[in-house]
Amino acid sequence: MHALANPYQKYKQQEVLTASPIELIIMLYDGCMKQLKLSRLAIQDREIENANKSLQKASRIIVELVNSLDFHYPMAKDLLNLYEFMLAEIRGCNMTKDTQPIEGVLELLGSLRESWVQIARSGVGSMAVMEE
Repeated sequence: MHALANPYQKYKQQEVLTASPIELIIMLYDGCMKQLKLSRLAIQDREIENANKSLQKASRIIVELVNSLDFHYPMAKDLLNLYEFMLAEIRGCNMTKDTQPIEGVLELLGSLRESWVQIARSGVGSMAVMEE
């Protein structure tokens, strides 16, 4: 069976291929937040392997956000510091299986996501952002 035979997968692929850079960043935030919430549930249910997988996915998304930074802009250094903090928190959570660090990272990601949504709405780039 072809990997994109699923209509939802085709839709998601098309969504990514046609997204603006700001939309892609928001999608990364959404994906990271989803993985952190899944890991929190898995930890609470003592499903350690699932928690580990979700935390690793969240870490990879943060690394992708780091890789997308443009250091020609002063704000990139501040974002780098935040992303490094989030990575440390996620890694710590993965070692201890304490969900408390996840809450802080979710809060930071939510604030950053909202900032990007506001930037998008202000007309920087053309896009339609759907609220969660």
